[in-house]
Amino acid sequence: MKRLNLWAGLVVAGGLVAAPAVASAAGRTLRPQAMSGVHIDGLLREWGGRMTPLDTRLRGGGGDPRVSTEVGFDGRNLYVALRIHDGRIVRTRAASGGEDHATLFLAFPRGRGYATHQVQIFPGNPGKIAGVVKMGGRKVPGALAVEAPLKGGLDVEAKIPWSTFREARRVRVGMRAAIEYSDADSPGAIKAIVGTSGGRSGRSLPPMRLEGEQGLYDNLIHARSLPSESARAAYGNVAGDGMLERVAIYGSFLTIVGPHYRGGKQFYFGDLGVSGPSGVKRFELEDLDGDGRDEIVIQKNVGTSDKHRGVFEVFKVGRDDSPFQAFAHEVAIVTPEGRIENSVRLEKKGRGYAIQISQDKAEGFDPGTYKEPTSDDMPSALLPWQTIGSQTYTWNGSKFVKSGETTHTPHASSPLSHKKAAGPPPPPAPRPPTSDELLDRVYALYRKERHVGRAKPRFDFVTDVIGDRRTERVLVHKKDIVVFGKGFRGGTSYAYITIGVADPKDILDVTARDLTGDGKAEIVVRGVLHAKASKELGGDVVERDALFVYKVTDAGIHRIFAAETGRALGDNRIIGTVAFRPAQQGLSIVLGPGRAVGWTEKDYPFPVDTTAAGGLEPLALPWSGSSPRSYRYDGSAYAAR
Repeated sequence: MKRLNLWAGLVVAGGLVAAPAVASAAGRTLRPQAMSGVHIDGLLREWGGRMTPLDTRLRGGGGDPRVSTEVGFDGRNLYVALRIHDGRIVRTRAASGGEDHATLFLAFPRGRGYATHQVQIFPGNPGKIAGVVKMGGRKVPGALAVEAPLKGGLDVEAKIPWSTFREARRVRVGMRAAIEYSDADSPGAIKAIVGTSGGRSGRSLPPMRLEGEQGLYDNLIHARSLPSESARAAYGNVAGDGMLERVAIYGSFLTIVGPHYRGGKQFYFGDLGVSGPSGVKRFELEDLDGDGRDEIVIQKNVGTSDKHRGVFEVFKVGRDDSPFQAFAHEVAIVTPEGRIENSVRLEKKGRGYAIQISQDKAEGFDPGTYKEPTSDDMPSALLPWQTIGSQTYTWNGSKFVKSGETTHTPHASSPLSHKKAAGPPPPPAPRPPTSDELLDRVYALYRKERHVGRAKPRFDFVTDVIGDRRTERVLVHKKDIVVFGKGFRGGTSYAYITIGVADPKDILDVTARDLTGDGKAEIVVRGVLHAKASKELGGDVVERDALFVYKVTDAGIHRIFAAETGRALGDNRIIGTVAFRPAQQGLSIVLGPGRAVGWTEKDYPFPVDTTAAGGLEPLALPWSGSSPRSYRYDGSAYAAR
């Protein structure tokens, strides 16, 4: 299961679209109804008695005509019903624009604008002249219009194949539409025009939402008083069936809807965790993994304008039609004290793209006094005093993994270094080892004694973890953390400890940082533990996110802290928070209640842990009502205050 960050996704079924059309500033919004087994005979039996008045008068005075309309659809056709009260229907075999007729204005989103089509529906003269459907002056292939006499006028049914509109082959969402009726005194003499709207093209037309899109409007946008127009919108094939979905942002919510998405009857919305649409700085659809389906690319600021974290995320739509997080990386840290910003670049690689996170802008912060907490859910932003210049991530068939890294030299004259740090100087930031730091003989000894063979380490860096100011090499082979260096054990031996996970791939991240305040870095590991749930819970696998902290001493490597920071079962998840806060010496570790996805306090299926379970400090639950728990280093391990 992917790590979810600030994401609370919900799937909501669109309700039956049975309410009448509503008036808006642009006119009446047509609400098409899903139909099946339609028989085009001019009798409006299938329409349920629901009609929308054409009450916008565009030409002429009162009186005739009085017209109402409705729109329906199925997988092959668009249907239009008309009830026309008109003392005289003017029609000739020419079916020209100067005769009585209705016009459907239908706009499809295309690029940044719209492609608008005008379809004319000419009612017939019963027993004399057949009804006609035209577009661009020509009869529409496969279209049909049939009228039935009505006291004082006609009922008309029309069928227009979706194939009439080139765009409809892939796009049937985000459409806009209006219907007009032109009333003639005689051929060539139009005396009155009424319509559902005064608009005739593109954005001037009211929206025409099919079933799932109308459900989104009713149950999210209207229900939460969000702006009816999205702040951002993009069209792409995120679900994989060839039809395009509309992915849009309303307020703080990401939404997905489409003609075939969840059968065209449901929609998706998820809370992005931002204060509003202005918090989303980047939004696009792109096929990053080369599978022919678009991913959702978002860069957002979580927090306030003067204190926030920037996050770059990639979401894929899974087999259940719900998006899951395929990649996340912190790319900005902004507080009143300073600002750090990384750049994000998508670089074409084969069928897909590589994601490159690089050093960019920084001001205000000082490496000696920098105490901002690090993210537990994703890789942290690259800090300007680190020697990492950029990191590249590529798709490996199941997830985005780090595939490359460059180095850079921090500027000695950087404005970040104008303050003097208290206490011992901090250890250097983790960086790749130089040839002098490889210590090939000691490494070969470890490989031989632990039967590693030629396998490459998953993590490999140097920093100062013990002894004098010389750096030690820290690497992870399979599940082993290994440490050796010229200043450690005379440069002739190594120390190792095995991380308590089931599989090496369960080790998500390894880094180092001075937490205890002694000037030596501790090794910080993020991992995931697996356990099979009981039969009562369906026997699925429970995933426990865990944070481990290790300290290196002359005697070896020792675990000085471990905590559960998240838990997941199926689609439900608890996401806790981890923060490193300045203490009297070093940093304290603060575990706080985060958020729940899916579960509530009533249906959370696990007992509440109050003490360490399985060697891990307990997970803070969002409904526990407790304050964050703080742990301080007591000289041998981190203990609760």
